[in-house]
Amino acid sequence: MSRTIGSLLIAVALTVLSGCGVTNKVTDMVGLGGEDRTVYGGPVYPAVTATKVAFQPAQVDRGCRVFAESLVLFPANVSGKDVQGSLLAEAGKRGADQVLVGRTRLGKNDQGLKFLYYGPKHEYLCTDQCGSWKYGYDLWEKQGDWISVGYREWGNPGVVFDVPLIMQVVMLRCQ
Repeated sequence: MSRTIGSLLIAVALTVLSGCGVTNKVTDMVGLGGEDRTVYGGPVYPAVTATKVAFQPAQVDRGCRVFAESLVLFPANVSGKDVQGSLLAEAGKRGADQVLVGRTRLGKNDQGLKFLYYGPKHEYLCTDQCGSWKYGYDLWEKQGDWISVGYREWGNPGVVFDVPLIMQVVMLRCQ
């Protein structure tokens, strides 16, 4: 092998390896099509002052339609009360009558409080496919271990999560 080809191969290998282990926080917010996931682009409903919370699809009122699918990033050192307040404030602003909270994982990066919106393209009845959690998998699969955010933790000021969290949430409009 000539010296020039060998040098070229080494340069290519170093270029490829130099990107390993580097996390680009901006790309975590951007979808494959280049859209900014932090920008809500779904239906616009009047704000509501009271939003119900469900942790199981069976707890969702019949007739509720999913209008927003999101992953919510919470910073380290938030309490259960902070999680509840942040989520319900955003859901109320978007006009959600109810939210379904899915699973929660330890976040790999602390990016502050962010709502990443994934759709859906069309609203659908929660009774048809609620809780399938098929969106955001590219980011979701890269996170840490599972963590419990359920009835004991929800709204509890005495529960503090010292690590960042990422939570599955769908927002619903009910008739």
